[in-house]
Amino acid sequence: MQRTVLLKPAPSIRAVDPTAESSSLPQVSRIIKFMMQHQKLQMGHSELRVKGFDFVAVGNSSSKKDAQARAAQDFVNYLVFIKEVNAGEVPAAAPPSSNPAVSPSLPGGIMIPHHTLQMVLAIYFMSSKAGPSREYPLSQRGPPQRRMEESEDVDRNAEIHGNWTVDNAKSRLNQFLQQNRIREDYKYTIVGPDHNRSYVAEMGFFVKEAHQQIHAREHGSNKKSASKSCALSLVRQLYQLKIIEAYTGVQKKKETENVKLPPYTVAVSPQLVDQLSSCLQLWSIEPVHVKEISSDGDSSQPVSLLTSETLEEFEPATRHAAPGVLPWSPPQPNWNTWISCNIDEGPLASMTLEEVSLDLYNMQCQTERDAHFEVMIQERCKLPVAQSREDILQCIRNSQVTLVRGETGCGKTTQVPQFILDQMINAGKGADCNIIVTQPRRISAITIAERVAEERSERLGFSVGYSVRFETVLPRPYGAILYCTVGTLLRKMEGGLRGISHVIVDEIHERDINTDFLLVLLRDMVRTYPNLRVLLMSATVDTTLFTEYFGEVTIVEIYGRVYPVEG
Repeated sequence: MQRTVLLKPAPSIRAVDPTAESSSLPQVSRIIKFMMQHQKLQMGHSELRVKGFDFVAVGNSSSKKDAQARAAQDFVNYLVFIKEVNAGEVPAAAPPSSNPAVSPSLPGGIMIPHHTLQMVLAIYFMSSKAGPSREYPLSQRGPPQRRMEESEDVDRNAEIHGNWTVDNAKSRLNQFLQQNRIREDYKYTIVGPDHNRSYVAEMGFFVKEAHQQIHAREHGSNKKSASKSCALSLVRQLYQLKIIEAYTGVQKKKETENVKLPPYTVAVSPQLVDQLSSCLQLWSIEPVHVKEISSDGDSSQPVSLLTSETLEEFEPATRHAAPGVLPWSPPQPNWNTWISCNIDEGPLASMTLEEVSLDLYNMQCQTERDAHFEVMIQERCKLPVAQSREDILQCIRNSQVTLVRGETGCGKTTQVPQFILDQMINAGKGADCNIIVTQPRRISAITIAERVAEERSERLGFSVGYSVRFETVLPRPYGAILYCTVGTLLRKMEGGLRGISHVIVDEIHERDINTDFLLVLLRDMVRTYPNLRVLLMSATVDTTLFTEYFGEVTIVEIYGRVYPVEG
């Protein structure tokens, strides 16, 4: 089992008093807006792989623990889907541990807007009250500020990085930026509480010689230290890319490199000492006594606190080979397939697929009573593809790969995805349906999505959306159709096709390198995942070629309109 957890740091926020003057109110409003826009930066990402299963469970949340729990829940849902585990054996999800009376929040730990405002104002008023500052226990205090700053300048790896250190890197970086006319500056972020405040400096720019972007983000006790560390990281990257030379000047010797840092007292909380003692007694481990060693030997020699006792030999972790097939899963609860992220807000965060399907069915029934929808239904029934509706749906249910060949203007591009979606919604399985349709050009993806949305008497972004380069209108997370270009789908497939039930490749006769590569990926996925459905559509295409490539392919012929011709 392998688990990967990635956490992104949260932005810092300063409290402001809105009662100080009238001009402060817009500032508080900007703070609240900033908090709501940057809450997703606090997301944790967890992936879970189990040996013997070609599935990667994913979890996203505001903390590492919740992300791991969601990844485990995602894998359990997959086991239920493939009938390895009975649904009745899965325990119900536990309620959140936080007390809503103390800290009201939305799902995923996101503060409610008006409570967020109260929190910001409370922080200000608590910090502005007159009185003695809070006294922290000795075990919670950090090292003295001066000694912390001195220890930051110690560098033991300068030789392997071209002798670039924090003392000479910043000037060399400034010279490089001026020579290449790069206008970039350090961006600082304050982190930590008031009693132990520190800074994070970051900078990034594009290097023409290496044709790539470099970026650095370093931490320091003050702005000067953080910027020097950030410059050192950038300069060393430039040196490793062979863009700049090694440092050949006289290296400045820091006093801390030759003189040991003086020791200072570190306090440990009694609770932690009791926990460590209990753990040592539980495993019968004899710790290293520093006082005995100091009395017997030379106190100037360093003392190792590592014990030689071995509790258990762990088997080396088997390296997970990169699978040759992209991961896929059907639509799952609490998962937005279009942005590849868990749903942390709104009712969809806690609804089951059955409840979502019921809501989709009720909304579909309301839409069918719309006058404009009835007019569009009459126009859709006049298209030649409407006569083959049941044949197409039956072939999709019984075959993994279906080839729909119809003449231009028969309506296959706009109607076939709607046939599938409407049939799933009416059957009470609308949440299990997410369709992605590829188009060879971006203009066709946009115009077709607009046309389909009009036929469904909806606006774009409801059940129909599109995604092309530099422009995206995503639909709802469940029971939706997304039109996109082949290149956009390939970029999305870098992380797999989680939550996609049907993939429709339109105009396959216009073959290019992207379309051929997409067909290669889909062929391997079809062989691995028997529940994935792939539709190939074209006006004029050699069916023998695709039958030999995919194996068992069901072919549906759609004939166009026939007009009388006078001689």
